[in-house]
Amino acid sequence: MAFPLPLALQAFAMSYTVLARKYRPQAFEEMTGQEHVVRTIENAITLDRVAHAYLFAGPRGVGKTTAARLLARALNCEKGPTAHPCGVCRACTEIRDGTSVDVAEIDGASNNGVENVREIRENAKYLPQRDRYKIYIIDEVHMLSGAAFNALLKTLEEPPGHVKFIFATTEAHKLPDTILSRCQRHNFRRISAAAMLGRLKDIASKEGITVSDSSLSVLVRQSEGGMRDALSLLDQVIAACGLTPTDEQVAEALGAIDRMVIHACAQALLTRDAKTLLVRTEELFNRGVDMKKLAEELALHLRHVFVAKVTGNAPDELADADRQAVTALARDADAAQIARLFDVVHTSVWDINRAPQPRLALEMALLKGMHLAPAAAIPELIARVEKLAAGQGAPAAGAPGGRSAPAPFRA
Repeated sequence: MAFPLPLALQAFAMSYTVLARKYRPQAFEEMTGQEHVVRTIENAITLDRVAHAYLFAGPRGVGKTTAARLLARALNCEKGPTAHPCGVCRACTEIRDGTSVDVAEIDGASNNGVENVREIRENAKYLPQRDRYKIYIIDEVHMLSGAAFNALLKTLEEPPGHVKFIFATTEAHKLPDTILSRCQRHNFRRISAAAMLGRLKDIASKEGITVSDSSLSVLVRQSEGGMRDALSLLDQVIAACGLTPTDEQVAEALGAIDRMVIHACAQALLTRDAKTLLVRTEELFNRGVDMKKLAEELALHLRHVFVAKVTGNAPDELADADRQAVTALARDADAAQIARLFDVVHTSVWDINRAPQPRLALEMALLKGMHLAPAAAIPELIARVEKLAAGQGAPAAGAPGGRSAPAPFRA
């Protein structure tokens, strides 16, 4: 006879693992966009030149903590030290689950006092209980106090042979130079839009999610180079729209602006269609769209058009449909006009943010840009002036060769 599980156990059995945790890289080669860091660490392990202290610095959500855990697994794996830990031994599984007795993950924000560092110093003296190394991973290490940093200096400079330190921070400039000089620093980059788009498409396919490339491009743009943020936004979209979200639903769920509306506004700017531009702006204002956000999105779109104009190809971060629209718009536009409009729109972001009437500030900035944008490039204008100076201009009425007839002499 089967008995039903208690409610607490049922809730535990039905717990959902968010995508950012479910698809956390479990090997160095699975890390996206940090090949320069992975290559250095793998070479150090292979050559047996692992430093005693590492500093992983970079923006949020790009893999600093993940890399720290992978390094700990590589050093303490039963088959290691190895650049390719097995992932199944007791050391690897416990480090992955955060239950290892010899790998301590410490939050620098909540353990930032000198007494916390003194505890680390005392424990570092003793050998590991089971694994090869005793490893301390301190996240957001810049939050430590000045006294805590000073207490850590001596141990950090000459730690026991069985101790490794791995620091992670988003603000490396806040660390004292005395700490920086004792660590091997690795700078993590923002993940490229193309790499993030490919990773999101792969995850969406594995999860059975039918979503367009345009919608995924919106996620990439809003995550600002952080894979964790992108996966969190994808979770939000699934919760709001289900497994088959449309572009409109994704834009609404994320508070973003429809890409086709942005494209229409940019086209109206470049073709000097003031009526369409004002109508679109009013529609977005009535829908509650932030005018500052509209200006930022429009400036970004003009940047994409300018890139397509000068290089012949739209940026890789755009979806195929967006790239075709941007390329078509750039084909008939003038480069100098695009650049001037970008300057006007981008400069207006600051004014719109401070204006008591943001809609009016945006509309007047756009209308001013339409009238001030030059109709020809500067080199072309210079060539025309030089032709006129050389007497190669069009002849004026009533005089051959472009010069007016002299007035008759009168006494």
